[in-house]
Parts: sequence; C-alpha cells; structure tokens
Amino acid sequence: MSKEKITRQQALEWCQNFLRGAWSTINAEQIQINQIPGGLSNYLYLCSLPENIEPLNNEPRKVLLRIYGEAHRKHRSTLLIDSVVCTLLSERRLGPKVHGVFPDGRVEEFVEAECLLVSEIREKNIAEKIARLLAELHQIDMPLVKEPVWLYNTIERYIADLPKDIPKFTREEDRTIFNEIRSVCNLKEEFENLKNLLSTVDSPVCFTHNDFQPGNILRLISQPDNFTVIDFEYCSYNYRGFDIGNHFCEYMFDYKSSTTWPHFHVDFTLYPSEDQQMNFLRSYVQTSNPTMTPIEQDDLARQIMKEANFYAMATNFFWTLWSIHMAVSTSIEFGYMEYGRARLTAYYLIRDQLTGVNGATIPPQITEKLLRSTQNPFHRSYNLMINKTN
Repeated sequence: MSKEKITRQQALEWCQNFLRGAWSTINAEQIQINQIPGGLSNYLYLCSLPENIEPLNNEPRKVLLRIYGEAHRKHRSTLLIDSVVCTLLSERRLGPKVHGVFPDGRVEEFVEAECLLVSEIREKNIAEKIARLLAELHQIDMPLVKEPVWLYNTIERYIADLPKDIPKFTREEDRTIFNEIRSVCNLKEEFENLKNLLSTVDSPVCFTHNDFQPGNILRLISQPDNFTVIDFEYCSYNYRGFDIGNHFCEYMFDYKSSTTWPHFHVDFTLYPSEDQQMNFLRSYVQTSNPTMTPIEQDDLARQIMKEANFYAMATNFFWTLWSIHMAVSTSIEFGYMEYGRARLTAYYLIRDQLTGVNGATIPPQITEKLLRSTQNPFHRSYNLMINKTN
C-alpha cells in the first residue's frame, strides 16, 4: 500500500465511518484501493466499491482518501486550518465535497477531473480563465487570522528546524546539495535581506492559496471549460503578490512528465514574459475590479506585476526551506534537495535583476547564458546537469 503502511482495513473503516450505505456491507478484501501518484506532501488513494455492489442511498461509489504526510503531522494547526477551509469551500461548492475528517486525514469527493499541465497554464486562454479563478478565490472571506503572519512565521520555523547534523539526510546526494546550499547562502541572513526588500513593496492582504500550481488546478471531465482548485494545506491570509508570484514561478517547473529521479523538470527560461504576465493580470483585475475603466485596470495590472515579481523571491525562498524540511521529514519519493537548489537558483537570479544597479528589470529575464554564467551561484551544478542531460 506504500511506505505509509495504510492497511485495507483502516481504509475501509474510514470510508464506512463517513459514507455508510453500501460501504458498510463490504469487507476489507472487497474494497478497491489505488494509490494516486503526484502528492508532494500527502498520500492519496482512490477507494471504490466493488463493481458488483450498488450504492444503497446517495453514497458515492468512489472517494479520495487523503492521508497526511509525516511532515504535516508535526504541525496539527496547519492541518486544522486545511480541514476547516476545505469544508467551507465544499459547502460553498467551490471545491470537492468533504465527506469526513479524522486525525490522519480526510475522505473527500473524488472529482472526475485532470490536473492541468504546466504547458497549459502558459496558454493565453487557459491563463485568463485561471486568473479569474484566483481573483474569485482572493475575494473569499475565511474564518482565519487576518494578519499576514503565516509567511514569515513559517519561514522562521523552517530556519529554526534546519538540520544541524548532515547524517539526518539518508541520501549522500542530499548531503552534498545541503552543503552546497550552505556554502552559497546563509539562509538566516538572507531572510533578513528578503524582509527588507519586501518592506518596500506594497501588496494588499487577502485570502490566498499559496500553492496555486497546475497540479492543484483541476479541469472537470464533464465540463472541460471549468476549473476548480484543490489542496489548501498552505492557505492563509497573505500578501496578494505572493500568490500571483508563486503561480508565475510555477511556469518553470514540470512535476507531471518526469517519471525518473528527481521527479520534476525545471526550465528557468520559461519564467513568464511581460506579455504573459500582463495577459494573466488583466484578466485577474477585470474580475477583481470590474467597475474600473480599462485604463485604470491596466495601471493596476502593472502595479500587481511589480508585487508579483518581488514576491516571487519570497516564494522561491519559502519552497527552498520547505524542500530541506521535507527531505528529512518524509518518505515520499521526490528529489526535494534538487528541488530546493532549483528554487534557490531562481531566487538569486530574480533577486539580482530586481535589485540591479541600473534599476529593476520587471519582469526578470532568465536566459541560458545567464544560467551558465558565474552570475548564477549554482552555475557549476547547472552546467553539470545540462551536460548530463545532453
């Protein structure tokens, strides 16, 4: 059943507790369970009634069983927020129905849908639709702390929890990358620099997803022009620029097409251009500020573009620390340290262009020449990766 060691009996009991009906008539040998790949923080399973068993009432034939990963279990407050938010969104029909919540996870509606590909979020028409979706999300009122404390508090916790002993990493390659990261960056000092930079950028606070990437945006099979958002485990009240900047950074990462280690591809040169960003932001502003004139909407879109690109630094720094934390906290198969190094690479390349002596380059332009040059603090690793790929 995976390294999580969830037994068939456990899965059945959770389904029976919340679904009743025909689920109460089957035994552990009859329940159909398939692990769903792709979760970077949780373990996901599709649980189904056997084909010869019909529902007795309105209970679903299939459900998604979400089991929290080891790293999340250490922070129960985060899981509580995730459960509350998903339940409220479920009631408002803005997300999958939540059938039940328990200490180790929850039982959710299995949505007949497919997550978007990273290539799709770069397409003009799809980018416009998901921009509207994000704008609607940002206008939701949630019963959460309204002060934007989540971002800095979480980064501070990750820094405090940084491994002090190299042996905590089980892979030799992870130890090598961790030493490389430490040789390039004093993470605690860089965090102070980042806070100083962001203090110069005004970005309003709203309810944010904080992980608005293609794997968390689903296209409904029955309504292919409609999309829904899942996985709110990192949601909070946070700066608008963080959510949008994070989405722009996701243009560079592909988690779906890679079937071999480290289970992701990165192409830094795909960081969105000005045209791509403005296409997304115009649609976002038209939804969030429909009474503005077209000129006012365009001005606001350009203002948000500055916010998003500055907060893109914060998203890359955040996911760098998250990666190190996950590398020593979970058994999920993923190249967390390779991912952390890639995120920190993006952090430096974006930071240096936004703080250049000749003024900020907005949006930053990440070229292959720049990546191979000494301006990239990880240029040796990057060149080795490229040479190995070729």
